[in-house]
Amino acid sequence: MIIFVHHLHTQLCRWRFLLVAVLLLGLPQTARSEAASESETALSKAIKEIHQTYEKIQDLQADFVQTVEIQGFDTTYVSTGKVFIKKGKMLWDYIEPGKQMIYVNDGGFEYYVPDHKQVIRSRVGGQSDSHLPLQLLSGLGRLDQDFKVSFAIEPPKPGEAVHLKLVPNNNMGLIHIDITVIPSSQIKGLVIDQVVLYEQNGNISTSIFEKVKINQGLNDTLFDFEIPDDVEVIDGP
Repeated sequence: MIIFVHHLHTQLCRWRFLLVAVLLLGLPQTARSEAASESETALSKAIKEIHQTYEKIQDLQADFVQTVEIQGFDTTYVSTGKVFIKKGKMLWDYIEPGKQMIYVNDGGFEYYVPDHKQVIRSRVGGQSDSHLPLQLLSGLGRLDQDFKVSFAIEPPKPGEAVHLKLVPNNNMGLIHIDITVIPSSQIKGLVIDQVVLYEQNGNISTSIFEKVKINQGLNDTLFDFEIPDDVEVIDGP
């Protein structure tokens, strides 16, 4: 049970990481003001390009590497796996250091650890900030209502990676999020490459995407999870 709680604590850090996929559902496109500076104009242009890119994406899959630096611990928790995304449906398939799976589908999510024979099941919604990432993933929220977006570093030149900083308007346990998007020849636009979450408790979570494949025609059945008969189901908030 102690081991399971440890994994659950680490997984909560991962659930916050899912904010990165907010980019798959669109970013604000409005200009800042009539007197917008050159930097603000460049920001609006970059955000619009990201939004237009993901409007063209029907599905996305990638390998990922995640590291979680937990405040007060010297050891960095590293995990690897594959992610599959299709307009409101998601599957995070963790391979190392142990098999874990997160399904997001039809307004809910299920977190499954085969070795523990347990599934944590919850709905996407409610007033809890812990659910905000999944609400946004399901299209129930808007990034421009929840974050202030700026360049993390100086505005990029054409063809360069774009580094964005997202500062939450409300308390959700995060100081800010740094996101990197890079040009993609597959879709002719900007596609997510890396995300770093800085939490108020001092934890830092970094995720890097590799071998990104776009519009491969993922089947909806990939996101359906049938709970085995010998698995305990725990209903979360």
